[in-house]
Order: sequence, then C-alpha cells, then structure tokens
Amino acid sequence: MQYTLFILLISTFIGLNGLANAEVKKRVFLLASYEENHVCGGPQESGIISGLSREGWFRDLNLEVEFYYMDTKRKNNTPESMQAEAKLVIDRIKDFKPQVLITIDDNAFREVALTLAGEKNISVVFSGLNDQPEFYNQLQPFMGSRKSPGGNITGVYEKLYIKRSLDVIQRSVGGTKGSKYIGITDYSPTGNAITKQFQIELATVPEGLSWEIRRVKNWQEYTDLINLINRDEQVKAIYPVALTLMTPDNKTYTAPEIFDWTIHHSKKPEMALNYYFSQIGLFGGAAVDFRAMGFLAGKKAGKILNGSDAGDIPIEDAPEYAIVFNLNRAKSLGIEIPLPLLTAADHVYK
Repeated sequence: MQYTLFILLISTFIGLNGLANAEVKKRVFLLASYEENHVCGGPQESGIISGLSREGWFRDLNLEVEFYYMDTKRKNNTPESMQAEAKLVIDRIKDFKPQVLITIDDNAFREVALTLAGEKNISVVFSGLNDQPEFYNQLQPFMGSRKSPGGNITGVYEKLYIKRSLDVIQRSVGGTKGSKYIGITDYSPTGNAITKQFQIELATVPEGLSWEIRRVKNWQEYTDLINLINRDEQVKAIYPVALTLMTPDNKTYTAPEIFDWTIHHSKKPEMALNYYFSQIGLFGGAAVDFRAMGFLAGKKAGKILNGSDAGDIPIEDAPEYAIVFNLNRAKSLGIEIPLPLLTAADHVYK
C-alpha cells in the first residue's frame, strides 16, 4: 500500500513538472536552404528534431518549432532571389522571436544566419555547412576558433570523408594503379564550396590514384561530360555533386532529375555524397550520414536551450559516415561487390 502510494506521488510530481515545463515553451526557428523533404535537407531536419528531444526538448510539449524552406535550388536560385527570400525570413524570425535559429546547409547560413552574428537575444546553430567556417568568418566575424567560437554561433561542418569514400569505391570496383576517379561539381554556391572541400580533403591523393575535378555550367555540359566519361576506360567511378543545372529553356534540374538521368545513362558507378543519394539509386560508397549530422546540431541547440552559451560549444565535423550500396545499381553496372565489403555496409538498398 505504501509502495503504491509512493509511486502515485512520484508519477503526480513528474506529471505536474512536465506540465510546468510545457507552460514555459522555448522557440526554435528551423531554416532550410532548400525545399521541404529535400534529399539533403530532409534527413538533417529529422536528425535535428531527434537531437533536440535527446536534450529534453519536445515539439508541442515544451518547444515551439517554426519551419521555413528557402527553396534555393528550384525557385530562389539567383543571388537576387536568395537575398529577397532572406529578407522575408528575417522578418519572420523577428516576429517569432526564437531563442535559437537552426540553419540547414550553406544558403540559409550565408544569407540569414550571418546577419545575426553578435545578436544577444538569439543563438545560431548551423548544420551541413560545406564552405569553410573560416571563409564565412571573413565575410562576417562570428567566431574566435572552431574549438572556441566565443560568439552566438556554433554548428556542424559537413566533412565529406572523401578519402574514405575513394578507398571503399576502389575496393568495390577493383580499381588498380592508374585508375581514374572524377568529381563533378557545378558553379552554384554549394558547388563552389564542395569543389573547395575536394581540394582540401584531397590535398594529398592516395598513392596510385588519379583524381580529377570537372565543373559544369549547365545541363548540356553535364550530359556531354557523362557521355565523354563513358568512353574513358581509365575512369572507374564518378562523384556526381552537380546538384543545380539549367537547361537551354531555363528549366532547373536538381538532384532527383539529375540522378535519374545519370542512372539511366552513365556507365560508371557513382560515389554517393550521402546515403540517401544511394537510396534513390546511386551506387554508393562511404557517404556522409546526414541524419547523424543533424542530430548533433539538434543536440547543440538543445544544450543552448538548457542554458549553455553557443560560444562555449565547439564547431565540429559531421560525426559519422556510412558505408552504403545500391544493389540494383551494382547489378545494372555488372559489378559484384566483394562479400566482406557488402557485409560491412551500414545500409544496403535493393
């Protein structure tokens, strides 16, 4: 009887405490660079919400979350339209008055978050930054160092783990000395940033490996390049990260259309930037775990809501990569992935 009464009292206390927390809701503004459910943004968003929950912050209980999608791939993909969209976002943020702004990918960070550097009433957490934090710090000072930012901004840098990806793809396709691997980027802000990441992470290329970066300005250049690569027997794989391409009639192709065409026309296996790219059809390799990256950003935001200063929370690299393969794509290319590599994979899509 006494034990039952004790449990009842504890349960009542927990329930009242939860209600008290629910009455004092904190606010987070989650700003994505691209459209809703984008193949890069969607997994990060899911991870962010889980990371907030891990730190004790739950939507509709003690946390209000406002979502905004800048749509800078399909629609607002010029400097002028991005800046116009950013002005709308800043007004929305002022009205919502969040304690924390969380940005997903570079465009949202560059166009909105940087304008809030040094603000006392709002902290910023970024996820999926491709360009170097030091580069943005030159545009608008916001950090002392990655280890100790010191201001109101922290976050997660999108490390590509490109050397690991090349190692996995070599073992997958049986690449030998003299084999060539090609990264393909566009000239969008994201394409510029990824090109720089390639150069940084592959400042020293593994011995016996040939790596090239090819850049394309539009859809025609991309399709021409793929057809050219198809005829080059030295090329063993490609790393396609041209994610915004215009056609002659001014239609914009983004990842779903670009990858669909690539899968049906390329004769080379594709290294996937993240494992969702493999899920929708690319061959695979060692890919950034976008959900884990978002989860870490969400935890940082949760710590800020719990009282930590953003300036005391280090800027970190994306914490994990995943080894992934798409078996349908491997079959269509006539590639038999070595069994030890296949059994070591984190995700195998069929």
